[in-house]
Amino acid sequence: MANEQNLIPFNKRTESEQREYAQKGGKKSGEVRRQRKAMKEQMEMLLSLPFKQQKQLNFMKDLGIKENEIDNQMALIVAMYGKALKGDVQAFNTIREVVQDEKKIEDEDRVQIINDLPNDEEEEDDES
Repeated sequence: MANEQNLIPFNKRTESEQREYAQKGGKKSGEVRRQRKAMKEQMEMLLSLPFKQQKQLNFMKDLGIKENEIDNQMALIVAMYGKALKGDVQAFNTIREVVQDEKKIEDEDRVQIINDLPNDEEEEDDES
């Protein structure tokens, strides 16, 4: 448990202490970013490797997927598809999210039409 007397607000610390903590934070942030990037690259490499399990490979071929298109990523997608076919609602919802991802339009991306021009009725009222 923290000792309340040791808790000093950041803005109450000396400039050199603030600089030291900011430097440590920046180094740690860079280290974490590098780790995440490496993990992402490793996962992309793993997903792109050819799929070798014969039973599932035959199933994917039966679905009509060409052998040169079958990799680990495709195997995961087909597995999720299979779960959805068996009634797994979460798998179905995940597939729907993936498929509709490009179709979603965020509110801030939509064009908003603001009609702040006076209409004819308002102009007539102003003239009278």
